[in-house]
Amino acid sequence: MPVLDETAPIEQGSAARLVTRKIRVEVVDGPDRGVIAELTGPDARIGSGADAGLVLKDRTVSRIHLTLRVEGDAIRVVDEGSRNGTIVDGTRVREAWARPDSTIRIGDTTLCLRMLDELLELPVSPRERMGGLLGRSVAMRRIFTLLEQIAPTDARVLVEGETGTGKELVAEALHEASRRAARPMVVVDCSAVSATLIESELFGHVRGSFTGAVVDRAGAFEAADGGTVFLDEVGELSLNLQPNLLRVLERGEVRRVGSNTTRRVDVRVVAATNRALAQEVERGRFREDL
Repeated sequence: MPVLDETAPIEQGSAARLVTRKIRVEVVDGPDRGVIAELTGPDARIGSGADAGLVLKDRTVSRIHLTLRVEGDAIRVVDEGSRNGTIVDGTRVREAWARPDSTIRIGDTTLCLRMLDELLELPVSPRERMGGLLGRSVAMRRIFTLLEQIAPTDARVLVEGETGTGKELVAEALHEASRRAARPMVVVDCSAVSATLIESELFGHVRGSFTGAVVDRAGAFEAADGGTVFLDEVGELSLNLQPNLLRVLERGEVRRVGSNTTRRVDVRVVAATNRALAQEVERGRFREDL
């Protein structure tokens, strides 16, 4: 039988399957009028940001405006804290069920939804543990599947979730399953270091660069060379420090505080936040390119 309840545990040793469907989304009004997309469930995101499943040109649409969730034979519409709200069949909603012929208004765009009949089986990991993560539900095994796919790569990862949901465990699992496992994993809690010291914590400093800098010191990125840097609560970084982080991501270079010399580093960056960074971008508190 297909497993459709993601929260239900699976008996130990039994195979897990997740069957979902595609959602046909047609833009019937707005700047993208005429665009038709088939989005694969169980979760599909729509917005103006490049990481949305359906990217719209409408500037009144938020970066990640809403999520469509396939639940059995129905579609749940979830507004992701958008600027202009989500209107389903004339009613503004935070979360609602969509009818088979529902219309959705977001910004200046109107969408028409239709669930397709084709069934798709998505891969679900057979494992029940990955690093410090444990679970037998379909939802946890879907996470394990994703981590298995990402871990062997050098892809940068952003983990979003409330405090206490295990974001650091995800980072540890990724590091342990990666080719960098023999090298260090350095953790920096961006919310626990004062604004005056976080730059030194991340990038290091040279002697005399500020009061108390009595010796040269390597930062987290140099200390983790060849390994992984985990930036916990990355959403707390100030706007004036974010370009320095962007330089590391784009060029693989760091510059210690007080130095004019850049140093090459080879690190994988995993970041976590309890904030919705798409909303932080909308509010001008987080760089979109970062």
